[in-house]
Amino acid sequence: MTEIKKIRSRSPSPIGGNCEPKRIKADSFAIGEETRFSLIKQLEYYFSDKNLKTDSFFQNIMRSDPENRLFVSYLLNCSKIKNLGITKEEEIIDALKGHEMIFIEFNQDGRAMIKLNKNLPDLESKKKTKEKNLINSKDLHAGGCILKIMNLPETASWSSVKDSIKDKLKELQPESQNLIRYVSQTTQDGTCYILLKPFKNDKSLIENMELKFGEENIPISLADQDEARRIIHSVFPRHIQKEREKELNKQKMAFMSMPIVVGGQTFASIEHLRRCIKEVLDQSEVNTVFEKESLIYKVLLSILEYHPKREKKIKGVDSICIRIHENSTNKDDLCSKCFYIVRKSPDGTEEFEDFSINKCLQQLSRNPPLSSKLEEASNENGAEC
Repeated sequence: MTEIKKIRSRSPSPIGGNCEPKRIKADSFAIGEETRFSLIKQLEYYFSDKNLKTDSFFQNIMRSDPENRLFVSYLLNCSKIKNLGITKEEEIIDALKGHEMIFIEFNQDGRAMIKLNKNLPDLESKKKTKEKNLINSKDLHAGGCILKIMNLPETASWSSVKDSIKDKLKELQPESQNLIRYVSQTTQDGTCYILLKPFKNDKSLIENMELKFGEENIPISLADQDEARRIIHSVFPRHIQKEREKELNKQKMAFMSMPIVVGGQTFASIEHLRRCIKEVLDQSEVNTVFEKESLIYKVLLSILEYHPKREKKIKGVDSICIRIHENSTNKDDLCSKCFYIVRKSPDGTEEFEDFSINKCLQQLSRNPPLSSKLEEASNENGAEC
């Protein structure tokens, strides 16, 4: 028989007096050997220096405790622990019996906590990964505002935070449905992170928002860009990250369909501009020259402004022409036609340099010159191909 320390509740005992420690059988929470092995391996990884030096979520929680400990209950929220079928703290406690690096201690309230037999490594920032969605690279709140609430009272659970925010948003947006995508568990230092679904004027409405807990008004702050990036990758579960990415892809599709103005001409979308340029290239004969006064020259020069090597490309442009690419093995192959920049040297000699329209359009799509009036997309005065 093994004695398990009683976990004390903050609520008074309905029968009063001191309760005897609960005794249970040692094998009550036994798990299979294969599951035990996988669980220990996963916990060893979580608390290895390799993981901890970049895991700001675990580090922040552990450093908020005077003895650098972590509640075992936090581990039950980890997706890889859930995938092993671990649902009770006692299963983790039993698996870690006799472990050389990871110990179990109980705090004054009788709650089980993880304690390591080593110091925590210095926290290092993760290498920044390229954002999948280009429109998201500047504003990480584009997929929904990422909020942070600090100094929450001990009585404030994640569910009470969620209900409070839901009520507050209902006041600000009466016609809206549920605008909350995710609410994290409250950390030991009373911090909670929230991801909202995007809605009109979301950032301005959230500014100066406060939640009331008892007699206290707790301010809500919008995470800055660096902190938002950390929260996305360290706090939000993978399925929430995927939902956010889907939202950004949806926005990107709508973004790409908006009318743009290039060279003084309005195009229904970036794809419309691409088709028009392709049609010009396909229907123009080799050695066609577009002079500075022509409409096509103005559009092509505006596109050239988005080239990755803009400074070099736009220098000294006299005109733009169509030629067979110099690397083509068949000089009669019309499929090898491309746009060339024409420059004139002081002695009047013409110099030619090709440029990639696709590279220009890729850069343009990251920050397109949107039309000030979206209705111009169907305006008869817009560009025609």
